[in-house]
Amino acid sequence: MPKYWLRAFAEDGHVLGRWRSGAEHRTPVRRAAVARHFNTDPLSEGERRVALETYLDRHVDGRCAPVLRAVREGQWPLVEGRRAVALDALAWQVVRTQAFRSFDSQVSRHLFPALWALEAVGVCEGRLGRPLSEVERLGVFWAAVRAAPDPSVIVDPRSALRASIRAFERTRGLLAAPGRRLVLLRSADPLLVLADSGVSLRRKDGTFSFTPPLLPETIEVFAPLSPTCLLLSTTRAHYRPQQGCLTRRLAAKANAGAAAWCQDAVYRLPSMAWPTRLGLARTPLEVRVPQLTAVPAQQRPGPAPAHPEIRSNELRAILEQLSREPADQPPGSEPVRER
Repeated sequence: MPKYWLRAFAEDGHVLGRWRSGAEHRTPVRRAAVARHFNTDPLSEGERRVALETYLDRHVDGRCAPVLRAVREGQWPLVEGRRAVALDALAWQVVRTQAFRSFDSQVSRHLFPALWALEAVGVCEGRLGRPLSEVERLGVFWAAVRAAPDPSVIVDPRSALRASIRAFERTRGLLAAPGRRLVLLRSADPLLVLADSGVSLRRKDGTFSFTPPLLPETIEVFAPLSPTCLLLSTTRAHYRPQQGCLTRRLAAKANAGAAAWCQDAVYRLPSMAWPTRLGLARTPLEVRVPQLTAVPAQQRPGPAPAHPEIRSNELRAILEQLSREPADQPPGSEPVRER
C-alpha cells in the first residue's frame, strides 16, 4: 500500500489498524500494510533486483501522489492528463496488492492439474509418434489430472511479478473503456476506512467476491482517498457527480468492500470509531474451485489469447527481465533500498 495513500488516514503519523482477530493497534504509517521484498526480483542482483519497485516509486507513486492529493483538496473534475494519472493509480492499486497476488496464486493452483494433463497428452503423442484418438486423449487427460503433483514442483518465483504487470495493462484498459466514468463523492464527517489492499471491486449483484472473473465490464472500483473522500470507477448512471454527496449508505458499501478485500487489516483515523455492523471475515477472499469437464473438441482451437501490449518502454523492459533466465542477465551494481 503506497504510503502517500495511507497518510490521508493518519493522525500524528499513525493509523489505527484492525485485524481479523478483532485486535486493534495504533501503527506508524511507515509500518502499515508493508510486505518485505514484495516487488523484488528474486533471481537478479543489484539495481535490477528492485527494478519494479523503483519503477513504481518513480513513474507511478511519484506522479499519482500529487494528483490524488489535488482530488482530495477539491480539484475536480480532472483535466484529461490528470485523469489518465488517476486511472493509472487505480489500476496499479488493483494489481500491486497481496489480495491480487492471492487471487493469482489460487487461480494457478486450481488450473494446474488441467494444464499438467494437457502437457501429458502432448508428451504421450510425442512418444507414440502419432496423434491419439479422442477416446485415448480423454483417457490420458483424466489419468494425468488424477496423478498431477502439487503445483510447488514447478516453482517460478517471478510469475507473480509478471502477472501484476500484465494485469495492470488489462485493468487500465478496462478503466478507460467507453461508458465508464470516474465519480468523486464527499462527506462532511469521516466515514470511510481503508483496507490494506487500498481499493475494492464490487460486482453488479452487490458482492465483492473474487469469482467469476475478477474484472467483468460492469465491475465498480471503490477507492477511499481519505476518510471523507471516495473515488469510484463505474459504468452506472445513477450516481450524480454534480451533487458529489457521500451518503452513509454508500460509505457503508465502500467499507464493506474494504472489509472483504483486505488481506490482513483495515485502517482508519485513530480518532474515528469503527463503523457499526462492520465485521471482518475470519479468512481472506477465496477463489471458488472450478468444476473441470473435458469433451472431444468439435472444431480446431482458435488462436491463443494474447496479453495486452505493454505501453511503457521501462515497464516492458522490466517484464523482459522477469521473463529471462538469470544467466542471460548482466551483473548489476549495488542494490538500492526499497520503499
